[in-house]
Amino acid sequence: MVRNVKRATASARIELSRRIESGTVIKAIREEEPRKFKAGDELRRRLLEAASRLFGEFGYERVSIRSIAQEVGCSQMAMYRHFPDKEALIRHLCTELYQRFTTQLHDKFDYLPDPKERLRQALRNFVLLSVKNPHHYRLTFLVPTVDEQGLEMRHAAANPAIFYFRQNLKLALPQGGSDQLVEERLHQILATLHGMTIMLITHPRAYRLTRDAALRQLESAFDIFLNAPDAPRITG
Repeated sequence: MVRNVKRATASARIELSRRIESGTVIKAIREEEPRKFKAGDELRRRLLEAASRLFGEFGYERVSIRSIAQEVGCSQMAMYRHFPDKEALIRHLCTELYQRFTTQLHDKFDYLPDPKERLRQALRNFVLLSVKNPHHYRLTFLVPTVDEQGLEMRHAAANPAIFYFRQNLKLALPQGGSDQLVEERLHQILATLHGMTIMLITHPRAYRLTRDAALRQLESAFDIFLNAPDAPRITG
């Protein structure tokens, strides 16, 4: 009888791990005993990875804190010590993507003497990083932030990358360019960058878009914006 009770308990645990509050089935816990974690950083890393994967697969609204804890194999209380709610997870995932991108900008491209080439390579790197981490991209740029703290955290995380683009763009434009022209070109280039990235991540077949084609078209658009004449200002 003891053996039957143990077998029933193990079955219930596996079944529980397969379901989230909305009824979506997720990966079962493969081990009967809870996984052992190194204190702090290891559990935090696993929680972020699981949240990114589940958000991307099932959608932000359909994934609960409980389902993320189940996916990792820890208790909800252990998870709350690191992330009190889903919005906190989103903030940290966004920050992680921006930090990774900004670090790569400096590590890979600061040695290039030509600001045009630094920008060109930075745009290419952004697309490649986003395609490699589509869940992170969706969470960072396509899931709206509802709280003020989240907005401030996203802005702070994005500022170093935007500053990198802005400074190099000013150097790359003919004769430097006015601050207003720099901002206009920055907005145009970033809009094209995100548009191409979203097409590539979401519906590449519908747009008949490959990664190489997206990179070529992005580079072509970059050259057009960089060399386009400043539009006349309308006053009055």
